[in-house]
Amino acid sequence: MLMRIIQVVLILLSFLFMTNANADEIEDREGIRGTVRVAFLDGNFKKLDAIAEEYRDSKARTASGLWKLTTFYSTFDILAWYPTYGEQSLDRFEQQAKKWIDEAPESKSAYIAYAILLYRHAFFVRGNGYASSVAPENWPVFRKYLNEAHRQLAASKAFASSDPHWYATMLNVATGEYWPEPEFDALLDEAAGREPYYYEIYFAAIIRKAPQWGGSLDDVAELIDHAVQLTKPQDGVGFYARGYWYAMDQYLGRKMFRDSQTYWAKIKAGFEDLVKQYPDEWNLNAYARFACISLDAEATCYRLRTTTQAPPTLCNFWQMTLAAARSSIPILTA
Repeated sequence: MLMRIIQVVLILLSFLFMTNANADEIEDREGIRGTVRVAFLDGNFKKLDAIAEEYRDSKARTASGLWKLTTFYSTFDILAWYPTYGEQSLDRFEQQAKKWIDEAPESKSAYIAYAILLYRHAFFVRGNGYASSVAPENWPVFRKYLNEAHRQLAASKAFASSDPHWYATMLNVATGEYWPEPEFDALLDEAAGREPYYYEIYFAAIIRKAPQWGGSLDDVAELIDHAVQLTKPQDGVGFYARGYWYAMDQYLGRKMFRDSQTYWAKIKAGFEDLVKQYPDEWNLNAYARFACISLDAEATCYRLRTTTQAPPTLCNFWQMTLAAARSSIPILTA
């Protein structure tokens, strides 16, 4: 009983750091998304292209080190899977993207945004469960939208692939189309060869390497190791933090949570490099949360003291909880 209580407390406390993330980072992201959303729905396509070009050329980052270009394109993901929207809304968004292409046929972002919306429409029809859960009549519709996303990206590759999100989107499409692994890896290598620091390409590949798509935790770990080597000249081993952070939060969840200590040494080293480069509350909070998950009391409390959002008494409570966990759950402290 005590073990269960401690586990629940640790999990709940770990989520405190996710919800207490720095407001500046959230406001930055929401500001970009709000501007892009309004411009898109209003048909202000020149403004959209100007914003994308600025972010693409400057490689501007948010305070946490995320590319602003990634946030720009995430607007279209969010539009497509917002819970209150249905097929009519998706059709409307796609028609708006086609207007953008008609008005600016050389726009890189127009084709990428259209492909994102088509990709999301495909998965709206399919659902996000395992293949066995998909209704047979939904497969042809799923493939129709996915194939059209592929076609739009292929048609624009000659000029649009200089935008690194072209590759991130095509990698997502390739996962949905079940490309053979050698072909998928060749596309990833091509993407990394053109812009190794665009993290979204590795995040897209993590999905493909995850067990849900026929991969394994070892495949994910191997991919993250590879990405670290490619980004080490500028980021040190910071992508260990970014990669496992994405994998655990977005796709693998409890499966990787149970094995978090297996990966903790690399994750910890990654966070050390990440917070040196981008000492933002968003990253510091994530570091403390992962230290908690891995029952590292020293790292947890050190990072609690370096963040302005954790009350001083929380560290004492945290130390007591982790001490109890170590004495009650020895298997987690090996």
